[in-house]
Amino acid sequence: MSGPIIRTYKGGSVIYMEKDRAEEIYVLQSGRVVLNYTSPDGKSEIREDVKIGEFFGVKSALGHYPREETAQVIGGANVLVFKMQDFEAFVAQKTHLILKMMKVFSSQLRQIHGKVREQLGQFSEARSPSFELMNVAEAYHKMGNYNYAVYAYKKYLEQYPQGNYVTRAKELLNIAQRNSIYPSNIAPLTYESEQESYSNNSNLNTQEISARANNQLKEMFTKANQFFESAKYQEASVIYKSISEHKETQNEEESQIVEESLFKYGICLRELDSLDDAYGTLSTYVKKYSKGSHSKEAIFTLGLISLAKGEKEKAIMLFNKTISIPPEDTFSEQAKSKISELKG
Repeated sequence: MSGPIIRTYKGGSVIYMEKDRAEEIYVLQSGRVVLNYTSPDGKSEIREDVKIGEFFGVKSALGHYPREETAQVIGGANVLVFKMQDFEAFVAQKTHLILKMMKVFSSQLRQIHGKVREQLGQFSEARSPSFELMNVAEAYHKMGNYNYAVYAYKKYLEQYPQGNYVTRAKELLNIAQRNSIYPSNIAPLTYESEQESYSNNSNLNTQEISARANNQLKEMFTKANQFFESAKYQEASVIYKSISEHKETQNEEESQIVEESLFKYGICLRELDSLDDAYGTLSTYVKKYSKGSHSKEAIFTLGLISLAKGEKEKAIMLFNKTISIPPEDTFSEQAKSKISELKG
């Protein structure tokens, strides 16, 4: 047995892409690797961190089928790489590893089963705007932004006077109004369907519920834009992130808000110098909205991020991609200028 080899990857590197031919198996020794793949229902992109010492790329290599996910390095990583023969010989001597991998595969199968049941309508509800609003309020509170937390708690109580989180919102509002830190002993916020509350309210019909949800999303988006325009990127990012995770949209306007929020969340992360997370978020935007209104700007920004990380060749590739997208505009000119500077 020749044995595995160690490879060192820089941040932003891709170990393998979805649908690549599968030949090697990997173990994360140090650093961070994220697996990006599409959920079984095809509706969302999932990001999953590989744990130190964990194998990845196993199923596709053992099954001799293309990769189901993209493995991307965040901030640099050292990875142990096995060829198939070396891997088979290695695990044959370490049966506990086989049991460990079986547990991982079993967990993944349960997740897939849950998604299938969701597709069949057994768990069909998406997270509601009321939950998202409470989530944003508590995020502000945890960050110590008490004024924003108070605003969001009050908005929740105003919009959802019979909601599932009314008692919780009142308690936390009282704490936030005293500029007191988020309590450590409170139970985590968990999603609960608001359908029962709505169905018990004879004054609300389906159209009114939909309109309320739409207005809530627009209010959150407007508030995020106000923060964004005032260069309050930390505050804006909290709301944009929450909106971008909205699973289902009722109309074209909501879809555009969700798309715009994902893009602006990536821009906020760049402004906050979270370059790896910004790169991952904007890459997700480009993949999900290849013909979106901000796709060209997103690709150009990915080039700027790559440049800031010292990845010259990747930056040039992304700037060339920017230039190739019609029409000729400001981003095209800036990309040309950047390439000229880089090539000296």
